[in-house]
Amino acid sequence: MPTVNGSSYSATTLKNSLIQQNNVNKLASGSNFPKASDAAASLAISAVLQADTVVLNQNAATAAQGASIGQIADGGLARISEGLVRLKELAGQALGASQDPSSLNAINAEFVQIRDEISGVAGQTTFNGQGLLDNTGSQSFLIGTDVGDTINLDNVDATGGALGISGLTVDTVGNATTALASIDNAINVVSGYRAGIGAAVSRFEVAGENIASQVENVKAANSALADSDIAAQVTSLVTSKVLNEVGLSARAQANNNPQALLRLLER
Repeated sequence: MPTVNGSSYSATTLKNSLIQQNNVNKLASGSNFPKASDAAASLAISAVLQADTVVLNQNAATAAQGASIGQIADGGLARISEGLVRLKELAGQALGASQDPSSLNAINAEFVQIRDEISGVAGQTTFNGQGLLDNTGSQSFLIGTDVGDTINLDNVDATGGALGISGLTVDTVGNATTALASIDNAINVVSGYRAGIGAAVSRFEVAGENIASQVENVKAANSALADSDIAAQVTSLVTSKVLNEVGLSARAQANNNPQALLRLLER
């Protein structure tokens, strides 16, 4: 009686069944490695990429925060700069030859109010309770995956004392002359502060755009590595099922042939 090599069919069937189960697992999880044993090396790389994505997302938020802080500081400096310009105008008026004592007193009264308001602006310009224009200190912002990838907002002191305008008056021609020179110097100092902060804000904005691009690239790399290719898995699943069915059909056919031969011999 002819025999059939059933073990060969069984091995093929088992192999196809394992392929089907693997396909189903990947389709259900959406991952190329639903189990660590499926691709340990790829899983490790994917974990690193996921960690980088988390860090980059945090850095994007940090860059946005840094830009916001810089813009707040610059807004305060803009107000101080406007105040200094007005002080210079008043000092110039006080130096006019036609100013009588009454006029000088009126000019000086406005001068003193604006002078004191400048220090007030410096003290009130804050972010999350921290002063930005009162010599509180510089701030460092991490905007990369390495410790050295930072942007600094340098120390700024735009108080009246630091700018050299505290105590200035224009109630006399002599005082107005002194005030004018000090105000010119203060305007230059504030302009320098604004230039530095503006450059830092630009860096934050560029860094934010760069980080956003990095996040997309890292996500794409991780997706290509870790995400299951649905079309490929479905194709493989269907193919393995068809091969299983063909194998089972062939085995059944092979097993039936000896029975048919026996029936012929018995007649």
